[in-house]
Amino acid sequence: MRAQAFTHGANDAMMQAMRIVEINPRHPFVHKLLNACPKEDDDVVTDDTKDAAMMLYDMALMSGGFPIADNAGYSERMTRVLKTMLDVSDVNLADEVDPPEEEDEPEDVDTDDLDGLNMDDFDMDSLDLGEEDI
Repeated sequence: MRAQAFTHGANDAMMQAMRIVEINPRHPFVHKLLNACPKEDDDVVTDDTKDAAMMLYDMALMSGGFPIADNAGYSERMTRVLKTMLDVSDVNLADEVDPPEEEDEPEDVDTDDLDGLNMDDFDMDSLDLGEEDI
């Protein structure tokens, strides 16, 4: 059924799932969006309000299992949201960090105090292994 509902390029409209967006007028997101919309016809809707409305629509699409139609627009909106949340002024890369140079000679490590295992700790003769097992 899922394959039939999400067929791409099918000519039969009955085989494709119908997209229906139900808006709950009591939801806090809807209240905020309505309050952010201009009361007069001459006022302009802010870009933040447009982004919020489109992100709400995109969330509804993803929750319903539908693909997002405008991936580039979604990515741009999410970048703006992250910039605001993280208080980032621009997304240009920072300067490269030069790591400190290491000395050519490795530091001497005292292995006398190490209590690890080595091959001398195993008695390989007492094991009954053939050549194919090794």
